[in-house]
Amino acid sequence: MTSYSRRQYLQGMLATSLLLALYQCNSMSSSPLVEAAESRRWQLGIGADPSKFLTEVRMDPAVHAVAQAWTPQFLTGWLNSFDHRQGDLSFWRRWHQQDLLSAWFSQGYSLQIVTWEDDQVRPTGEYHISPQYLEDLEELARYIRQANPQGRPTYWTLATEFSFWRLPADTYNSATAEYYQALMQNLLRAKAVIKNQLPTAWVAPSWGGWIVTFDDSSSGAGRSMIPPFATFLQEMDGVAFQAMRPKSAGEYNVQIQSADLGNPEQIRQCCEVFSRYRPSLMVSHYEPAIKEFHPNGGRADTATQDFLIMMRPTWMEAVTRLGLDKFSLMHYGLYKGNPYNALAAAQTFQEITQRKSCIPG
Repeated sequence: MTSYSRRQYLQGMLATSLLLALYQCNSMSSSPLVEAAESRRWQLGIGADPSKFLTEVRMDPAVHAVAQAWTPQFLTGWLNSFDHRQGDLSFWRRWHQQDLLSAWFSQGYSLQIVTWEDDQVRPTGEYHISPQYLEDLEELARYIRQANPQGRPTYWTLATEFSFWRLPADTYNSATAEYYQALMQNLLRAKAVIKNQLPTAWVAPSWGGWIVTFDDSSSGAGRSMIPPFATFLQEMDGVAFQAMRPKSAGEYNVQIQSADLGNPEQIRQCCEVFSRYRPSLMVSHYEPAIKEFHPNGGRADTATQDFLIMMRPTWMEAVTRLGLDKFSLMHYGLYKGNPYNALAAAQTFQEITQRKSCIPG
């Protein structure tokens, strides 16, 4: 991992402080940033284990500080399949049996459910086109309905990173079309199953955000993969996508042999592309992850730089106008102790997105 100096750390602190001051100044006027933020209050989440997170909030001052800084409206949990036949509902069943789901809703939280399938060996994705997937979602939605009598909206981001599951990856062509057609049909069925239990649920597919960063029309790869999903996307409640680039904007990326565009620009491009189909958008899981150490490794310095960019009025106005209003941090441990001033930067971002929080309704 790259090492960073005290000077760079202090630069991050200074930049965060300056942007917070700029934001507070802007909030005294009727700037476009304030108008955009006040017109749509963002919903912020945190994951990936709600039970562990809330336990550590009580026991660990550093996690308590994260919770106070980010003040999430929803908690993110995952439904994963490792055997490609069924999802691991063991955690959800235990939380249901222990009445934890009810407790979380009583505390004012909502929930986000991310579904994912192990992709260490490809092709993969059979679970997500199976009847068992629908059965598992129905069981989980039933638990949440029982725990959520007030019908608070929940967020379901399905089949995250699915474009990577087939070979060739990130491609819609004759070799992958049959699978993706089956996936689209099953995700539409999944939406119906969830809505039957939870009419206020927001249900969306979750793309790998990298899909918008390249294009090869001759092979149907990158951005050219997306148009075949147009009708399907229009029938969902919105579109979700992840952002997990480890490198900061402008940092040299040896894989592409050029400067990395960074998470904020990838998110902006996702909003630009996907808003054409459904202008209700979500960053389903954000983390500058180091792949070989994931999920226990991440770059707090990149998070700081990302939030500094995402605080800028031009960025915030652009993505809000395109429909982005939901954003979930993947692993809260990255922010414990405020490394590289990452927690302070996240808190300032949170304050900007919650500008409407003081306005009734």
